[in-house]
Formats: sequence, C-alpha cells, structure tokens
Amino acid sequence: MNQSRISRRDFLRGSAITAATVFAAACTPATQPAAQTSAEGGEAPSSEDITLVFHSRLGAHADWHISRVPLFEEQNPGLKLQVDELDGGEMYPKIYAMAASGTVGDVVWTYLNNPPEHKAKGVMISLDDIIAAKSFDTSVFWQSLRDALTLEGQLMAIPNHAHFGTIVYYYNKDLYEAAGQELPSVDWTVDDLVERSKAITQEPDTWGFRASGTGQEHIPSYLRTFGGDLLNAEGTQCLLMDEKSQAALRWLYDLRFTHNADPCICGDQMRENFVAGKVGAFNTTPGLVAEFRNVPDWTFTWEAALAPVGPDGLRGSQVSGAGFCITGNSKHPNEAFQVLDFYSTMEDGIEHVFGGAGSPGGRNDVWSSERLNEINPIYKTTVEKYPDGPLPWYRPANGRVSEFIDTMNNNLQSIWTEQLSFEEGLEQTYTLCQEVLDRDPI
Repeated sequence: MNQSRISRRDFLRGSAITAATVFAAACTPATQPAAQTSAEGGEAPSSEDITLVFHSRLGAHADWHISRVPLFEEQNPGLKLQVDELDGGEMYPKIYAMAASGTVGDVVWTYLNNPPEHKAKGVMISLDDIIAAKSFDTSVFWQSLRDALTLEGQLMAIPNHAHFGTIVYYYNKDLYEAAGQELPSVDWTVDDLVERSKAITQEPDTWGFRASGTGQEHIPSYLRTFGGDLLNAEGTQCLLMDEKSQAALRWLYDLRFTHNADPCICGDQMRENFVAGKVGAFNTTPGLVAEFRNVPDWTFTWEAALAPVGPDGLRGSQVSGAGFCITGNSKHPNEAFQVLDFYSTMEDGIEHVFGGAGSPGGRNDVWSSERLNEINPIYKTTVEKYPDGPLPWYRPANGRVSEFIDTMNNNLQSIWTEQLSFEEGLEQTYTLCQEVLDRDPI
C-alpha cells in the first residue's frame, strides 16, 4: 500500500520549474491542455503507463483512497494512481500554490463551497465534454449536490461522499435513562431537546446538549429548522435578520443563558466530551457513525437520532459533502476522470463507510441500501424523512465564501461570549456579513 503514497518532497522535486514560468503561471489561470487521451476519449492509448496524482485529505479519507489503489489500477490497466495526502487545514493554500507554479497534480478534493475559488485559480475544469464522451450518468447523484458543484451551467466535480448536513444527533442513552428522560425519536421536537437536556445537565461536568454556534454547516441547519436561512438562493442577501432566523439564534442563545443546558454554544471539544460520557447529545454529520462503530471500548451506549422538529414542523437540512475535480494542469484529463468515476460508484459510496471513511456517497441507492443500513438505520430514516433529498447549499454569489463565513463566525462569537448583547451582536453580524456579499466578485 505504501507504494501508492507520494511524499511532498518527491512530488515537488519532480515538478521543478523556472522562476519565470512560476510568475507566468501565477498571473494566468491554468486552462485545460490538449491532452493525449485514451481510446475511449477518441485517440490512441499510450504504450506507457500514465501516472495520475490525486491530492486527497489526510486521515481516514486518504487511507481509504490509498487502500483502493490496487483495485483502481486493476480495473484501469495502464493507469497508475499516486495519492498525495494533505492536511485538511493546509490543503487549499498548498494546492493553490502548486496550481500557480504549474506543479499541481491531476485530481483535487473539493468541498461544496470551493468551486468558485477553485475555478478562479485553475484548480478545476468543466467536466461536461468528458461526461458526454463517456456517457457518464450524473443523474444518480442528488440534484442539490450536482447544483452545488455546478458553475455557470457546467458541472465542475463528481460527488464522492455527501450528507444532509449536521442533522444527526448522537446521544448517550445511559445519561438519558439515568435522568428519567424519554429517548430521542423521529418525532421529537426542539422543545423536547431543551427539556431533556436541562434534566441531564449537572454543572460543571455534564451537559445535556452541546451545540455549535458557528460554521457553514451547523448554522444553516439550525436556521432552517425554524424556517429561516443564512443566505437567499442567489447568494446576494444575508438573512440573519429574518424573523425566523432570529428565532433560531435566540433558541441557541437560550440553551446557554436561559436553560443552562450548554456550557458555551461553541462546539469546542464536543465530540471528545461526548466520548468521555459527559454530554447527553450533540449534533454533527453522519460521518461519525462510521468512526464510532469501530470504537471497541465505549463506557456507555450511544445511539444516533434524526434532528428534532422545529416549531413549524420543519426539520432543517443542507446538502453537504465533497467531490473530486480535474485540474487545468492535468495532461490526461480523460484518464483522470476514471479516478472520479471509481470513487463515486454505489459500491464505493457504501464500502468507504464500512472502512471508517465518513459519510456515504451522495446517491439514494447508497443511502437506502440494505448493506449500508446494516451499520445503522439512521441512513434509511434520513431518506424517509427527507423524501425530496437535502435542501440546497447556498454560497456567496461573489465567491467570497471564506470571508463571509469567517465574518459570520467571528461576530456570532461576540454573542456567545457576551461581548455584545444578543440584539447588538446579531445586528453587527448581519451588517458585516452583508458588506462581504456586496463586495466585487473574486
């Protein structure tokens, strides 16, 4: 398996170029080169093996990708795949630097908020022509997922794993029962969550619920449960001052300052505190189901429930996940597409959950499969309760995703840390977020 890994030093040494070329590449976004394509793409195949470099996310995801390299190479004779493992916190600055210098590989991991910046920096090309040439069926993926990976009508990446947002509420069954509380169910409400969390809380060590009051996944989930939202569909207006968005944020605020059921609304260490048996429940993506099932020495019984219903009968969701794209630097885009195809099948979407690599593939045939639901019924329950699939992912129309999210996070923190009152902090958060949306496109 080690032969499939590529070190940063070896990769950059083999890709050295002159300073003049670096400057030229940095000033001009990379474009799709004229490539020597496979016979499937219309030209004669090369007599030599083609090596493709895939920049993946360090950890369980890259471990899974590497474990599958032998099968990929078996199914794609003449192609060799090397996985470059990048730390999630440093991945994109490094990729953008390599793209500017012309040293980036063939395939890059992308999240749903990345396409505008990826395209601007030459890290992704349109896949439409390749998809048409290969008769690749994109209809198997959720529509909202395809929409999030589409720019100006062109699909820019193929989905890998995906989910409905932070709608899985992991709970400690032992704490609920010890407090004499009814367990979470598909019919529970946000009021149920509050009352049960209050009963479980024993300050300062044990807390009934841990919420995350920041983040581009958590915040829309809470807002939509109350009928609000973070952005309009066009990505031009911040909706935090909407009456129902305010109600959702007030609910979070009250969890701490009125009900004392959450210590900080900060999300800090909530997974670790939960594993330590000190949290009644917390919400995040279904990715932890794959991880938790492989932990052998739990000191309590954990289970997973779907998000509670809001006051208007709504249950918030937001499509989320990752896809893989082909870089403008790739000399073999048609062959590189085989990597995207390989890691987006129904089989891979199911098995990588068994392998501990996070959420399932973004396809209904994956989420409703009997094989996947052998792990936990939360997947089938999710599909049943969200029959139209996850709600859309909205991002700033001007592409300033990072600026917008950082502004939102930093200013919401002023509320949760009592630097500002709820009303003043919310007004400030809205005003500064809207200022970001009003700036020129990147």
